[in-house]
Amino acid sequence: MRKHLIIISLIVFLLASFTFSGCINKALETTSAAETSTQTDNQSVETAQLRTPVVMEITPEEAYRIISEGKDHFLLDVRTEAEYNQGHIEGANLIPVDELEARLNEIPRGKQIIVYCKSGGRSRTAAIILIENGFDMVYDMGGITDWQEKGYPVVVEEESNGQFIEITVDESYKIFIGDKDYLFIDVRSEGEYNIGHIEGAINILVSEIDKRLSEIPKDKLIIVYCNGSSCSRSSTAATILIENEYSQIYRIGGKGIIEWIEKGYPVTEL
Repeated sequence: MRKHLIIISLIVFLLASFTFSGCINKALETTSAAETSTQTDNQSVETAQLRTPVVMEITPEEAYRIISEGKDHFLLDVRTEAEYNQGHIEGANLIPVDELEARLNEIPRGKQIIVYCKSGGRSRTAAIILIENGFDMVYDMGGITDWQEKGYPVVVEEESNGQFIEITVDESYKIFIGDKDYLFIDVRSEGEYNIGHIEGAINILVSEIDKRLSEIPKDKLIIVYCNGSSCSRSSTAATILIENEYSQIYRIGGKGIIEWIEKGYPVTEL
């Protein structure tokens, strides 16, 4: 009888041990899974934080100090051409925010880039685009209204004595197939030009046009284009040519090269 009791006690003890061990293992597994989940969540938060561009803000006073002291900088106005002409900071380069990604090659690296718009919305968007594309000294000044409230000067563009003529895509095609001596100039980026340009057009970036005037004859009709009326590059280029005494300057309006392609007019791809 005693042996039986001992055997039963051993069986009960072993069963209890196995049950207790299993509970511990499950508890450890649950803890480990929770810790892993927490670590994963933390890593996800850290990764998200790393991916979020950090925009450095600058006051109008700080921007004015950099400009007036002649420190190496690039001043970027991301408003529309009309807004720019109504008043901009002296020396500012105009690249509307919706053209910025296509014109990054016009912005120097290694300089302090000060971005502004009217009230701060577009300048922040532009600053994020620049940071995401590897520019590392980007400062968002916000709106030019803050600059003006501080009494700092702005430049208002004077109208040129000459004037370029805006023509439709169909009118430019008539010139293309006609017998007049002409030259089409694509003022978009090299990448945009290579994707598709008007047959026979040459590519001169708007930022380079005043340095390459020797390549542009004065005795021909000059037709300048980019992506249409909403694209400021072609009007800027046309104005530069007018100011350099070119007299037969046309700018393609509408949707520019986009509309030209949609109509099935001749294009070249590189």
